[in-house]
Amino acid sequence: MSKVKNLKKSLGEYIDQLSESNLEMVYEFISNLAEKEREEATTELLEVPDLLDDIELGKQDIEHGELTDWRDVRSDV
Repeated sequence: MSKVKNLKKSLGEYIDQLSESNLEMVYEFISNLAEKEREEATTELLEVPDLLDDIELGKQDIEHGELTDWRDVRSDV
């Protein structure tokens, strides 16, 4: 079993033992951690040069039907 699976299993066992008030504290803590990770990931993506411009160009290509079949790009799949 992987380390992550072991951690999740252990956390679940501990969570099952908590009172309602402590469960609420754990929930708040975990939700804050998850939000922080999402914000960090968003910040990291926004730091990619020209990413938003490239996404917009991709959307325009789709609107104009300028598409490439994935089989033409990945013939080894």
